[in-house]
Amino acid sequence: MSLRRRSAPPRANGLLDALERSFRESLRAPDGTAEPVALLWTDSDGQWKPLIARLRSVLPQLYTLGPYAPDQRTGPAIWLRCVIDRVLPEAGPPPGVVPILYLPDVARQDLRAGAECPRALQPLVELQFRGRVWHQRNGRDWTVEAFLGSEDGLGLSLAQDARTREALLRALPLLMDAPADSLSDDRLDADDFDRLAVSDPTRDLLRWMGTGELFRLSLDANHWRSFCSVCASEMKLDPDARSPADAATLLVSGGGKWDSVWQRFREAPRLYPGVPQLLRDVKGQFGLGYDRERTPVVNDEAEQQLRAELASIAHVPHPKAIEKVARLEAGHAHRRAWVWAQLGESPLALALEPLARLAAKASSTLGGATIEDAVSLYTTEGWKCDRAALEALCAVPTAADRTLLHGAVKALYEPWLDASARHFQALVAHGYGTARGTAGTKAVDKDTCLVFADGLRFDIAGMLKERLEARGLRLRLDHRLSPVPTVTATAKPLATVVFDELEGGDDVVDFNPRLRDGGAPASAQRLRDLMAKRGLDLLGDEVRPARAGTAGGWVEVGRLDHRGHQLGVDLALHLEMELETLIDKIIGLLEQGWLRVRVVTDHGWLLLPGGLPKADLPSHLTETKWSRCATVKGDSQTEMPVHGWHWNVHVRIASPPGIRCFLQKHEYAHGGVSPQECIIPDLVVERGGGSIAATITAITWRGMRCRVSVKTNDASVLVDLRSNWKHAASSIVVGAKEAGPTGEVSLAVEDDSHEGAAATVVVVDVAGNVLDRKPTTVGEGS
Repeated sequence: MSLRRRSAPPRANGLLDALERSFRESLRAPDGTAEPVALLWTDSDGQWKPLIARLRSVLPQLYTLGPYAPDQRTGPAIWLRCVIDRVLPEAGPPPGVVPILYLPDVARQDLRAGAECPRALQPLVELQFRGRVWHQRNGRDWTVEAFLGSEDGLGLSLAQDARTREALLRALPLLMDAPADSLSDDRLDADDFDRLAVSDPTRDLLRWMGTGELFRLSLDANHWRSFCSVCASEMKLDPDARSPADAATLLVSGGGKWDSVWQRFREAPRLYPGVPQLLRDVKGQFGLGYDRERTPVVNDEAEQQLRAELASIAHVPHPKAIEKVARLEAGHAHRRAWVWAQLGESPLALALEPLARLAAKASSTLGGATIEDAVSLYTTEGWKCDRAALEALCAVPTAADRTLLHGAVKALYEPWLDASARHFQALVAHGYGTARGTAGTKAVDKDTCLVFADGLRFDIAGMLKERLEARGLRLRLDHRLSPVPTVTATAKPLATVVFDELEGGDDVVDFNPRLRDGGAPASAQRLRDLMAKRGLDLLGDEVRPARAGTAGGWVEVGRLDHRGHQLGVDLALHLEMELETLIDKIIGLLEQGWLRVRVVTDHGWLLLPGGLPKADLPSHLTETKWSRCATVKGDSQTEMPVHGWHWNVHVRIASPPGIRCFLQKHEYAHGGVSPQECIIPDLVVERGGGSIAATITAITWRGMRCRVSVKTNDASVLVDLRSNWKHAASSIVVGAKEAGPTGEVSLAVEDDSHEGAAATVVVVDVAGNVLDRKPTTVGEGS
């Protein structure tokens, strides 16, 4: 996939997955903002009503505006408000779970009407400010058609006619059971959706097993008789005479058509929430003839045994811990392919995967005869040990299991981490290379934007590289050495282009260099002022093209270091959000016309559950003391390793041996000398594909005619207007047009029924690759 297509998320497994993903994206809180208290789902036409009963069984945080029925999580606005404010403990969601409020027959505009808002809805009005509203990018309520056709939903290509819209709504409950890959990538029309309504006995059998009498009551007499007849003929089971428990016994036994039923259940087990408990209640599950995967009790027992084995790892020597994890992985890896892993019932089997990688990587200490050799070994393989430790730390959902994993990770990781740091420090002490830090970031060209990510450790950069490459970008991951001490004040100036205007004094309480001109401390604002004088475009929170006449860009993003100091080992739980923040910024800059983005940082860090071991350094020997570095006072003698400060080599910086820490119980720390702290990434990101570039600079509407301005280096690129940007067949204009030498294009919409609909202007190359796209509303502002 070419990077120019940008950031379309992978297609969800089905409608349920797509809805859950969209809800999560809507609830993401930007840095510096409060977490939302609720997600409001407005549905002015009530199109989503047929799904709510099914969704309620798989989304326990879903509440509905309606008659008071707390057992069904339904009630009037004032009751919903009490749920949000958590004054009804018996009705509210678990702590940390954000409730979703489905508001049928309510439009978003109703809540924004202020004093004109209907009285019954007024208790919910202020929630649109403390919470989020689930809506399209253009601000409109999500309709079923819009969600199924949007890249933010299922990304289907839909025919744009009234008959298809009607058939789509009729088939909506059936779409919950249809995997996304069963739906054609070609344009879907009314006939395609009507085919979904044809009887599916396998699906109906599973639904009957999961809901029993409720399923029977949902059918008319003729439909029920037909269903029983098909089951008796194909499954050798008559639901009129047998129970769901009988069906569960046959499903566990397998054979014949029951293997097809099991395969259907495995594809989407969460759609049949009652079936797992039925299978758990089957008698004699350990008898001969039963498939072990189909017997959840077998998986339950295996998880309990694994829990006990993992708990013991914290108390055995390092070689034994490595050997034991390898043995456990061999015995439990197959369970990750079982259906119970999909249902969240095998968390420890899943956690074994990164734990086993950690054990394999931690079996040999990072070596190298020189600093250069050690750096090369770390940047090729060593960082993967750090990554495996991080992934193991966040591999389980519950606090109790995380504590269990923390002990195992510490037993595997700490000896490797300490031995690798001591070897690296020995190389520095014997003069085999330098750890004082490589030269800073030199001047960049005008088409490059520097992105500074505080505390971007090398393993996190490796994860970032993989994700950006998966989106079609070209990347080059290099490295440099952070200076001593590895703290932001000392190291960040080297990531800028103005490090040559700084020098070190004798006062290093804060490890901060000073400006050569005037001697003021090199604060973050002063560094930005110096960069502005050099002609860099300081973007702040903006994502935009470079201003004319500037000499490159500078933007700061991410909170890795801040979260590490704040959260300790729980930083691992927030890495996903930090990575997505970086990815969004990088791709946004490239889409705004920057030819390349260079990601730079200041230092790495050490992270160890339970805290780094303590090193004692008497306070009377130091001017200042941080977790992994201290300034030695005058000519005081200390047994600690001592290094010259990067900005003034005559200032002595004490650094503890191995991974020790001057402060007690610190799980996250930096400032010392170790591969993780000193070897930092330098990542260059460029657009994928060829050299053709195009940017949409303006979109205006006059009636049903769309005027588009495009900045491009190839006049033959085509400009189109589509209901689904990924599918050329979804074009709603008479024909796509070349940008031409002026880059000005006029597109005529062929059908007035599209007025007011969401659409996307796209620019494509001759191969059909999307070079740029921007959302619009047909006829907007006309």
